[in-house]
Amino acid sequence: MTHLKSTALLTLLCCHTGTALAAETPDNREGMYLGVLAGVGTLDSTNLRQTGTVRLPHPLPPLPVDADGDTNSPHAALGGLQLGYQWPGRRSATSGWGLQSAIEFEGLYLDKHDLEGDMPIQPGFLGTQYVTADLDGYVLLANIVLTLETPWSQRFLPYAGLGAGTARISLTDADSANPSEPGINHFNSDPDDSDTATAWQFKLGITGELTRRLALFAEYRYLNIDATRYTFGATVYPGQHPPTDAWNARLGELEYSLFVAGLRYRF
Repeated sequence: MTHLKSTALLTLLCCHTGTALAAETPDNREGMYLGVLAGVGTLDSTNLRQTGTVRLPHPLPPLPVDADGDTNSPHAALGGLQLGYQWPGRRSATSGWGLQSAIEFEGLYLDKHDLEGDMPIQPGFLGTQYVTADLDGYVLLANIVLTLETPWSQRFLPYAGLGAGTARISLTDADSANPSEPGINHFNSDPDDSDTATAWQFKLGITGELTRRLALFAEYRYLNIDATRYTFGATVYPGQHPPTDAWNARLGELEYSLFVAGLRYRF
């Protein structure tokens, strides 16, 4: 009987030890995953500046123009794909807390949104320049993502991510108007241009696992794109407007606040 009791006690001890070790070993969330996402939000107001030169008739000197102001804060939408790899996490058997890490690559498309700028001009007698354009772009980012396991749920997992990369931003159908010159688009000879800039983002969200391989996620995302520069065509209205040089425009950094949701599949 004593031998049987000892055997039973040893068996229980081994089972308990095995359970504890299993909790400390990597879980089954390791591997590659693919995700699709979409979101909406707003673009903060930013600086917009237009500079150029009007070629007045001889003997008048060239007239430099410097219009500097702020844009509106339009609504924005994005869509994208992500491809990542998650390493096995470790979770404490005693506290129930754990941490998982992943690296992922994201490709995002910023859908067209209307940009409007009101820019007082120097010299002041020229009034205010009003610029409108369609803004869209592509963003490529590499992210590090940390997912937190909690004692309360292994199905709903909060996470945070930080990433950096590059963006290609386009301004199309740009129009630069002045009330003193009705019907004149100062960019009329070439109203489209693009530029490349660095980008970075921070995201904070929660994942809800539907099955072992499929999960939904929802997050807040802050996306920052550095200032960009554009060259638009000269003003060409023979007989209506003096000729100009090509116009230069500088758009300040773009700061997006976005709410994003998506679906992720683990291979």
